[in-house]
Amino acid sequence: MAPLHAQIDPTMLAWLMLWITSAVAGWNVSACSAAACWRSNPITAATAPATRTIMPAISHPGRGESPENRRPGAGCNTPPSSRYGQVQHNGGVGELQRRWEAMAKSLSAFGAERGHVDVPRSHRTASGAPLGAWLHRQRTLAADGRLPPDRRERLNDLGVRWTVYAREAGIAAFAAFARQHEHGLVPHTFRTASGFPLGTWVQSRRKQWSADPDRALRLWPELVALGFVWEVRNAEHAWVAAIAALTRYRDGHGDVLVPQWFITEDGLHLGRWVDSRRVEYRSGVLTPSRVAQLEALGIVWKLRESADDPARQRREDAHFARMLDRVAAWSTQHNDRIPGVRVVDGDGVAIGRWLLRQRRLSQQRRLTQDRIAQLDAWHAAWSTGRGTMPGI
Repeated sequence: MAPLHAQIDPTMLAWLMLWITSAVAGWNVSACSAAACWRSNPITAATAPATRTIMPAISHPGRGESPENRRPGAGCNTPPSSRYGQVQHNGGVGELQRRWEAMAKSLSAFGAERGHVDVPRSHRTASGAPLGAWLHRQRTLAADGRLPPDRRERLNDLGVRWTVYAREAGIAAFAAFARQHEHGLVPHTFRTASGFPLGTWVQSRRKQWSADPDRALRLWPELVALGFVWEVRNAEHAWVAAIAALTRYRDGHGDVLVPQWFITEDGLHLGRWVDSRRVEYRSGVLTPSRVAQLEALGIVWKLRESADDPARQRREDAHFARMLDRVAAWSTQHNDRIPGVRVVDGDGVAIGRWLLRQRRLSQQRRLTQDRIAQLDAWHAAWSTGRGTMPGI
């Protein structure tokens, strides 16, 4: 006698297995082809029969559902996106949906903080959630046509960009940055005038290099030719970038007396960098070649010279005059208002902090009468701060 499975028609066997799996999952199958239903089932898709035998409607015992009364989302031909969340008695789908919602909220928070949602692929939230990898997965699903429309719409509302930036666009943006700033240390938040997230793009290239240096060099010969900085903590590259920034400061201000709070337009804390070099000089750890470079730019190693030092006085007077000119220019552009403490001018100079210091020096009777007279000539209320415009 032949085995039992050999006596059963293959199509009926397929239908029986579909009925069993649908009972486990809670589906309700009616009036569809056995082959189509078989193929739509993830468990039995690999062995789907090629014939298209129409089978009678089947309802699960106790459900009593006719086709016209069947609940939304039931049936083997219902798209997965509409069934998503319907079956929750086993907890699986509901948990996946909650995870997706949590990641979408994290993406919204990222956008609120950064002003964009171009999340680096390696980025993780404060709680450790792989937000960058998750967003990459959503882009992959969208490209394959497998991302449900409602989810795509949600991500559209958050400002997600679905296409990865072209290779040529990133290389061109980096080349332009290197020409303008004379170095390749792009801050991670930097975006070009056209909105291209160059900082994020550069981070991704460095991540590639960290994983496999040889492969990254093969993939990006254009960046190698442009002097791309693969290791962000490379001390030599950081020195070259800072010297270039200090040279530009000297050309624009006439000296290298950089205020401690000064930050360049590309995010380098130049004032702190110069202070650190003075500390190294006093400690004797700054190499002779670097001392020579800084002295060629006119660095002042000891700022607290005697009060009657003529050179120091001339530098301070020139700096005071330049800062007052900046404050006056800003005030003219803003209807004769006095800048608040957080105001910076168009060049990124913190004129609000400078003016606050002059006010405090005057209160401590440490500001010369000549400087007080210059400030009075600019604005009669400078010492009180009345008419101050809040900073940005």
